[in-house]
Amino acid sequence: MSKPLAVVTGASSGIGREFAKLLAQEGFDLVIVARDQTGLDRVATEIQKNTSSKVHTMSIDLSASNAADKLWAKIPSTPQILINNAGIGDYAQVVDADPIKIRLMLDLNVQTLTRLAQLAAIDMKRSGGGNILNLASTAAFLPGAGMAAYYASKAYVLSFSEALSEELRSTNVFVTALCPGPTNTQFQKTAHAERNGVFNRKLPTPQAVALFGYTALKKKKVIAVHGFSNKVFTFLPRLLPRATIRKLVANAQGN
Repeated sequence: MSKPLAVVTGASSGIGREFAKLLAQEGFDLVIVARDQTGLDRVATEIQKNTSSKVHTMSIDLSASNAADKLWAKIPSTPQILINNAGIGDYAQVVDADPIKIRLMLDLNVQTLTRLAQLAAIDMKRSGGGNILNLASTAAFLPGAGMAAYYASKAYVLSFSEALSEELRSTNVFVTALCPGPTNTQFQKTAHAERNGVFNRKLPTPQAVALFGYTALKKKKVIAVHGFSNKVFTFLPRLLPRATIRKLVANAQGN
């Protein structure tokens, strides 16, 4: 009997890698996706060494035009789970930011995520059910001077996920927006955010975030904020003036 299928984007490292390992341990076959074929191969080898799951690797730049459709056309069957994890950030003020980086970030964080969720929802609804987890962030709740476009992209992911969840309420397809805070991954390096003050503390592991996210998915939670301090921080906009929140986040990020 074949195993259920899960698709994980951004699976060559960090939270995506840990989601792939966890889902394999839970009995899923996998399609893992990233640009880094070498990283994907390492993850696939580790999984196949420790589980009986089959792992298909797909090296693709998900920020490219029509990347979501090209990826989905290669997936062998309707997945039971989509982990929409791939995303990038850029630590720079808007006036100094590379416009190409901003475009690629929005293409990946917003457009590709949206299209993959749409394709998954269509197929899952037709096949009888499934789960979509979109990686948002605690940034989704806040305006983030110094990473303005990144924070805005995650606000989109949160809003989109909530609305899609409501649209699918009468189906057996469930949507979760996972909202971790800063995590001990390569994100800050690739985003050139080493000087960003929010990373200057002990950070949770990607394993912990992936496990929290998978638990939330199984419980069909729509919004899942990881960590007590993050829950408190994301609640502050309900209590404090927007101007105060803007300044707090800007100061935390070193702006």
